[in-house]
Amino acid sequence: MRYIAVIGTCFFSTLLFAQTGGTKTAGESNKLPSKYQGKRVEYDLYIADTMVNYTGKKRKAIAVNGSIPAPSLYFTQGDTAIIRVHNTMKEETSVHWHGVLVPNSEDGVPYLNTAPIKPGTIHTFTFPIKQSGTFWYHSHTMLQEQAGLYGSIVIKRPDEPKMKEYVLVLSDWSNEKPREIQRYLKKGAEWYSIKKGALQSYGEAIAAGYLKDKLHQEWKRMTPMDVADVYYNRFLINGKDKNYFKDAKPGEIIKLRVINGGSSSYFTIQFAGGQMQVVSADGINVMPLMVDKIELATAETYDVLIKMPEDTAAYEFRATSWDITGYGSVFLGNGPEVNAPSLPKLNYFAMMREMNSMMSNMNMSGGGMNMKGMKDMKGMNMGGGDMKGMNMNDKKDTANKNNTQGMDMPGMDMNKKDNAGMEGMDMNGSNMQSGGNMPGMFMPGMGPEGIKLNYDMLRSINPTTLDSTKKIHEIKLTLTGNMLRYIWSFDNKTLSESDNILIHHGENVRMILTNTTMMRHPMHLHGHFFRFVNAQGEYSPMKHTFDIKPMETVTIEFYANEEKDWFFHCHNLFHMVSGMARVVSYEGSEKNEFAQTGYKELKREDRKIYPWADISVHSQGVWGQFNFSNNKNALEIESRATYKGDVEAENHLLRYLDKQQYLAAFIGYDYRRNRTHPEYSKPNSTDNRNVFDAGFYYLLPMLVRSEWRIDNTGRLRLQLERRDLALSNNFFADLRVNTDKEYTVGFRYQFSRYFSISTNYDSDYKWGAGLTLHY
Repeated sequence: MRYIAVIGTCFFSTLLFAQTGGTKTAGESNKLPSKYQGKRVEYDLYIADTMVNYTGKKRKAIAVNGSIPAPSLYFTQGDTAIIRVHNTMKEETSVHWHGVLVPNSEDGVPYLNTAPIKPGTIHTFTFPIKQSGTFWYHSHTMLQEQAGLYGSIVIKRPDEPKMKEYVLVLSDWSNEKPREIQRYLKKGAEWYSIKKGALQSYGEAIAAGYLKDKLHQEWKRMTPMDVADVYYNRFLINGKDKNYFKDAKPGEIIKLRVINGGSSSYFTIQFAGGQMQVVSADGINVMPLMVDKIELATAETYDVLIKMPEDTAAYEFRATSWDITGYGSVFLGNGPEVNAPSLPKLNYFAMMREMNSMMSNMNMSGGGMNMKGMKDMKGMNMGGGDMKGMNMNDKKDTANKNNTQGMDMPGMDMNKKDNAGMEGMDMNGSNMQSGGNMPGMFMPGMGPEGIKLNYDMLRSINPTTLDSTKKIHEIKLTLTGNMLRYIWSFDNKTLSESDNILIHHGENVRMILTNTTMMRHPMHLHGHFFRFVNAQGEYSPMKHTFDIKPMETVTIEFYANEEKDWFFHCHNLFHMVSGMARVVSYEGSEKNEFAQTGYKELKREDRKIYPWADISVHSQGVWGQFNFSNNKNALEIESRATYKGDVEAENHLLRYLDKQQYLAAFIGYDYRRNRTHPEYSKPNSTDNRNVFDAGFYYLLPMLVRSEWRIDNTGRLRLQLERRDLALSNNFFADLRVNTDKEYTVGFRYQFSRYFSISTNYDSDYKWGAGLTLHY
């Protein structure tokens, strides 16, 4: 009977697999048919401001129909979607249908292809449902997604058999306003790293035996190694940090539609009840495979099958943030809770050493990084998993051709039979032929670490190679960034500085991307599916979003069968609004009203000015540092005053000149009136000065900022300064000296987001102590 049950399960799951997966490929057009056909499925989405309490504190958020996440939208392939979006807020908004192939005007990117939804108005989206799978939707306006404007989309095939399934939307939550998060990242402040234990101070480096690595890192002008920019208060699944699905029955096979709807988080998912079987990635079916862990980049989706154990218990499905600072949980079943295993904390210093090793093989001249000697950097595992024990033999694979009914692949060469693939995968001694690991057949994993999904394991059902008779247009892009000033870009140009990426209708496009930054980036191309070129060769999977790790080069390919302009960007929300985005433009297409302005409004975001300040109130005086900065310019104001009436203020207007933004030219004004000091009687002295100046800043190794200036009297000054020198996880030093024989030494202990206990000795104002306010 057990044998019959297994055969029955495999048959049912195979049938399910054949009928439920997404079917769109790189050759599928999004153009509207001349007449809508199929069932009209209508939704009304009411977007409104709301209050939430995830942490014991009430905070403002954005809800759709009163809920976070927004309601799940269900369709059947062949339907016509009619979605009315009601904006009841006092600010404009938008909705993008992530991964859903829609006409250009329905894509939902404001000021690119869809008009923003103004306050108090209704926008109706109408588009045919031409695919199936798991997708999602979210705002593309400013940082509204972080505030709660995201939800799931489930599209089924007309003949899809019923199966128990749950939609799981993963997300991250901060009690801070999204704009405050972005401002704090622009400041480059330390509190997020302090909260995560990721500061990597000199004291910690000495204690852990990594002092040499720390010195090497700062000599290269590199900031501390990190994997996530933001400290989040909660990680949620379907709007809660703990969920219960008590209707899951022992022995039941359940589909989990998992969506990473986080704004900037990667998640590692695990199931306490056993392995998960991956059957779909980004809404497109893949050859099923058994894994213990899956890492979801921001904005990716995966469908997995799980089999409930036979006993009566509640088994945890856990989604852990990649920086291991928290997780969200779903317990499936009714009974005692069985927890998924906890992931080990990150060893940031070991990662630093790995990164230093990689950087030693790179040429950073000219603002970019040239890859040299990178072939042997296999030790650098940035979370993508490894392929231990997998036999990558080139073999023919024609199994499961019937599992792709309804798949239309215009623009793809379907005549090739010999495919470089992974028909025989040696999973720690278990030879699992591609046709043998059927959906729903759960094979136990081997090894203490289990099997972690990586991209090279994803295999398409059918060959995905493009039509070889068509012209190939190759585009090379370098992912670049400046962590010190939190600016992200392609080829050292933010969106506002860049030209469109031009392509032509009817050609094959190959994009080769190299990530020269220290961060991972989840890249998303609107309006297209592309083949993510991996170890599967001709069976490389189709995706709409992909992760690219530090120092990694990735190739994607697609058939250019669309029209007009589409967005291509990093789906880390804070990277995107900082400039890591481009417009992919079909040359010769009709230009809409936004294209005719050069996308002026769209490109305004990364040019915004962000203010921040540090004010120290000490026993001998008050120190203030104020900054107003955007991606190329800054106004810096440094002031000091005693309680006796002595005043100093230096004001500099900067323009960054080089690609890495180490060099900045400035003009400024230096005002000093230290009436109680002995040099006050001397004009243009350190105590009595009223001059204009000009010069430049240059960032030296060890993150020392040098200032070279001359004032209108011809007086020269050289100044060296190092701020925020981390001595321990909360303890910092600030150092400054110049050729005017002025110097300052300061220390502070930061105990909250906004305050530090601080002390300093100034050559003019002497010693004092008090509090520092951080804004």
